[in-house]
Amino acid sequence: MSKCSLERITLRVLAYALLVWPPARATGAAPERCPPQAEALIAAGWKAYRADSALAALERFDRADQLCPIDLDAKVGLGYANLRLGYLVRAESLFSRVALLDPANSDGWDGLMSAAYRLGDNIEALRAARRSWQIHPGNPDAKLILDRIYPGWERPARELFKRPDSLVVPVRAARERFEVPGPRGWSALYVKGVNLGAALPGGSASDFPADSARYAGWLESIAMMNANAVRLVTLLPPGFYRALAGWNEAHPRQALWLIQGVWAGRPPAGDFDEPRWLAGVRQETRDVVDAVHGAAAILARPGHAGGRYDADVSRWTLAWVFGRDWESEEVKAWNAAHPGRHMHGGRYLALADGSAMDGWLAARCDELAGVETGRYNMLHPIAYTSAPALDPMPHPTGSDAVSIDPSLVRPTDANPAGWFASYDAYPFAPDFMGSDPGYGRARSPEGRSSYFGYLRDLKRHHDGLAVLIAGYGVPSSRGNVRLQPQGWTEGGHDETTQALIDARLTREIRASGCAGGVVSEWMDEWFRRNPAVMDLEVPGTRARMWHNAMDPDQHYGILAMDAGAEGASPELGGDPARWKALRVIQRGAGAAASASPVALGAGSDASYVYLAVALGGMKGRAFGWDSLGVTLALDTWRADLGQRTLREGLARGDIGFEFEADFIDPSSAALLVTPDYDPCSGPGGLVGGDEQGRVHRFPIVPVARDDGVFDSLLAIVGRGYLRSDGTAVPARFIERGRLRYGAARHSTLADWTYDAAAGLLEVRLPWALLNVTDPSWGRVLCHDREGGEFGTAASDGLRIGVITWRKGATRRAVGALPALGPGRRWSGADFATWTWATWEEPEFHARLKPLYQALKVTWGSMPEDLSTDGGAR
Repeated sequence: MSKCSLERITLRVLAYALLVWPPARATGAAPERCPPQAEALIAAGWKAYRADSALAALERFDRADQLCPIDLDAKVGLGYANLRLGYLVRAESLFSRVALLDPANSDGWDGLMSAAYRLGDNIEALRAARRSWQIHPGNPDAKLILDRIYPGWERPARELFKRPDSLVVPVRAARERFEVPGPRGWSALYVKGVNLGAALPGGSASDFPADSARYAGWLESIAMMNANAVRLVTLLPPGFYRALAGWNEAHPRQALWLIQGVWAGRPPAGDFDEPRWLAGVRQETRDVVDAVHGAAAILARPGHAGGRYDADVSRWTLAWVFGRDWESEEVKAWNAAHPGRHMHGGRYLALADGSAMDGWLAARCDELAGVETGRYNMLHPIAYTSAPALDPMPHPTGSDAVSIDPSLVRPTDANPAGWFASYDAYPFAPDFMGSDPGYGRARSPEGRSSYFGYLRDLKRHHDGLAVLIAGYGVPSSRGNVRLQPQGWTEGGHDETTQALIDARLTREIRASGCAGGVVSEWMDEWFRRNPAVMDLEVPGTRARMWHNAMDPDQHYGILAMDAGAEGASPELGGDPARWKALRVIQRGAGAAASASPVALGAGSDASYVYLAVALGGMKGRAFGWDSLGVTLALDTWRADLGQRTLREGLARGDIGFEFEADFIDPSSAALLVTPDYDPCSGPGGLVGGDEQGRVHRFPIVPVARDDGVFDSLLAIVGRGYLRSDGTAVPARFIERGRLRYGAARHSTLADWTYDAAAGLLEVRLPWALLNVTDPSWGRVLCHDREGGEFGTAASDGLRIGVITWRKGATRRAVGALPALGPGRRWSGADFATWTWATWEEPEFHARLKPLYQALKVTWGSMPEDLSTDGGAR
């Protein structure tokens, strides 16, 4: 090092020393005080800070600090002003200096804790929060930070773990099944499991509940359903593992086995060997193994659970499943970048010949086994996640571009716990599940089943291996995005039908010879987004704030997560008082003809818009559907845009409507959308096609065809529109989808009903059907013509008109709300605008679906379920 460099370092040290240590004073001299002007500036700074004048506070604290560098109050104030203004690094530096100069300064530690936490420096935030708690036990801010980044911090430390002298194998995968030790040796365990997603409405995928009590309640319900296992795709907070240990210790004959996942995200640029990313995967593996053995201290971070893991559930752990749903394209690219034969000769798993992805996955699973044996001298069966799209079998529909093959991996002599295959297999995906002629001819003990045919072939290919179907089921969503020959479609099922289908799938998994099945999933999770509709859920980051009835991925649960407080939302065919309690937005004046609309009420929750139409003189009377019909006209965006004439010229006027709901009779009702809908067109913008027939894009809205599958509107020509198959259909309104009649107690997919006793027409419409893409923020869907992407616009509320009409050669109005003027015209001035309250935290309540009882009966009838001590249940 040069002489000049040494001199510069020496000068910096001396300068810092002058700041830290005040100059020496003569014995008996009075301590140095700051000038009164500095004290006045500090007082003025705090006054400005409390008045939310952060810039003024910053300026005054800064001047005080310059006048008196030894005054820590000035530095604390300066730190908090910087913190409020978002200058986090500067604030952290100031608070660190205060904490260094005065280790007992609680304001300094509190500020350092907040700044570090906001910067994502959880290690420093934890250190500061602990010190703050030591200085002031009970500090709520410190407790909040500690609870967030290190749940269980206040619990006493667990006794030191003693590694067993010999290898422990609580479960093994052998002879194409799972086996557990019992009094008479190894006994078969047929897996009857539930995928336990834990994200509550309003939370993202990794916003897990922290309290053990909630997990304990879920686990009890799952065990009482005759399930014997729960699957986690990633690490949950410590509260889950404590609840699992508590349940199993108290109920040894109803113990729940844990299938623990080890998550691996997407590597940068598709490079599975990228050093930093791979190091993260290995660290995740170590963390998960330590957590299951109750010996982990993990700081929570975005996307990951953390805390003090002190509940050892390894003796109830059935298996490890590594990874996630691997995408065909990423596997294909990785194999292409590393061609040729690949082998893996690991200590616990061996791969003689496979693709690059086969080798990479075998190596990661081998490392997992090495972590568990090295630290705990214990082994559990291991698999990696796969799906039919990546299976190694030939298919006639072109789905064989790439595959991964668990049957190529074999456990070594050092691995008595074994190896198995884990597949998430749903009856509707991929397409070959329904289109393969061989599968179509297959029959299970319950009849024709392409799903059973696929499972049977999958089992044959993996001869000698236990095959676990680690995800299956159908969703109870209104929206349906994929067909299936037996009707086991991806959505479009009411909850009763969902229960019947899932129960049959459960039995067919058993009949196929698989080692068990894990139903997806325990509860409806609002954050999930199906690829078929996710482009219509804008912004995607807020999809978790509302429940989209059209999105299948949000409706797989056994436990429904319904919008609204329990008993608050109206129910079709339920208590009419709830419908009458809706806010009246239109009311008729004077006497009205029989069956005419006299009042319109509107309300909403995080799933639906509710509309109640009171019909004059109809209490206690059936509605005359043989001669009468009802139409609702809905303007969801700007009264000056949209269709001003209803179908068959039933009414016209000042309001431009985007939607029309036609109720012809209980077997025929539909929601229609005008082809000139586009809330981004703006004043003077083109809506629909012009007179020259030029094509103008507009939002690709999902349209339910007669078979219930989404179609897409691609373009409009003139007053018609083009379907995706290129055919043009002239229409002033386009059918968006059929509306189902009935009471909710008969079908959870019902959209409307008529209550004869109350004389009420009751309508429930999903937000997404009205192109409301984020009701929590009051946004409607629009199309960005320049970028081709979907965007949103702020809704100005809904204007709704109602007409009852008499059937005939043409429709003739019987009554209307608001009243029609001369020439069957509606005046815009007569319409009230209904707006709904937005939210940042959705209200919801839980409810068991019929699927719960169906699985309880189905699993209860399966004889091969064993308790943890090996005895038959």
